[in-house]
Amino acid sequence: LAENQQLFRARRMLVDRISTPVMANLLDHLLEDRILNERERDCVFEEHLARADRASCLIDMVRRKGARASQELITNLKNFDPFLCNDLFPPVGQAEEAGGSRSFSTHIQRTDKLVGQLETSDMVIIKTRVALLINVRNFVNKKWIREGSEKDDAAMATLLTALGYRVRYCFRNETKKQTKILDIDKAVKDFAQLPDLSQTDSVIVVIMSHGIMGAVYGSRGKAVNPNEKDDLFPIDNIFEYLNAKNCPALRDKPKVIIIQACRGGDSLIFVIETNPGKCLSRSMKLIVVFLCQIHSTRNVSWRDPDFGSPFIQYLVEVFNTFSHKDHLEKLFTKVMNRFKQGPTPTKRQMPVKDRCSLSTHFYLFPGL
Repeated sequence: LAENQQLFRARRMLVDRISTPVMANLLDHLLEDRILNERERDCVFEEHLARADRASCLIDMVRRKGARASQELITNLKNFDPFLCNDLFPPVGQAEEAGGSRSFSTHIQRTDKLVGQLETSDMVIIKTRVALLINVRNFVNKKWIREGSEKDDAAMATLLTALGYRVRYCFRNETKKQTKILDIDKAVKDFAQLPDLSQTDSVIVVIMSHGIMGAVYGSRGKAVNPNEKDDLFPIDNIFEYLNAKNCPALRDKPKVIIIQACRGGDSLIFVIETNPGKCLSRSMKLIVVFLCQIHSTRNVSWRDPDFGSPFIQYLVEVFNTFSHKDHLEKLFTKVMNRFKQGPTPTKRQMPVKDRCSLSTHFYLFPGL
């Protein structure tokens, strides 16, 4: 397809997802490249107040100028928002690898009938579902504030609800002026004792914060005084609290644990791992997904203030589009494949599936 046709096909998603800072950079560079004149550039921001309206104006203005102008916009978008550009204009063959289609759904696709190729051992139990969602946005140290993480929080809450989960203990300290002290350990321990767990067919635990190897930070963060300890929650505690001994209600039930633990900085990689033999037993069925973030440039964070992190965006898109027909392992494989051909090797995020002990496929089947 010609570039202006590609831009037209991607128009709706681009309008929905492009951020204001990226749009401003695009306008400046399109002016420098003489694709737009000053009057056209000013028109986008001065005649439109809403971000989406400005985006629509910019896209349509450039698209009508033809293939060369459209290609300049796409090229500049790749420089300023490589993850978004890679989503909307993936290299040939990448879309098929990531999920079989260039188009991902913005809403959950509901199951109207069971998948025909299910095996007799596959798990299709639809009961009351319960999920735990923890997002540590604010910290005592204001420099640690995770701008844009509230977008991840909202996206995951919407997804979990659409999948039939009741979201419990959803901590949200979203205002910059307020830092609510969150006790992650107590929240997970209390969740493991909920009476509702006896009726659920599975649980999902999502924790989003800063992290180090094997642990995530609570809102107190790193200790300031020598006699204090860092506010850290060990990931292994999740396995201990949810195992068959401490939580018999979840015996033989799948547990999905998603950790989005990241820290901006200089070429710092966090792959949170756990000891496979410490808490895992045959009755502890787990799928664990961890986020590894690579930051190659000082002060670069791949969590957009307007849209959140690419990891959560990709996860939500894949689950929205394919959870009505694919089992959990296949869904997470598709999420991981979204990262395999990142915009550049040094600016790539890669999620890691740390362990999976499911002996049968588990289907979410939203809508049944």
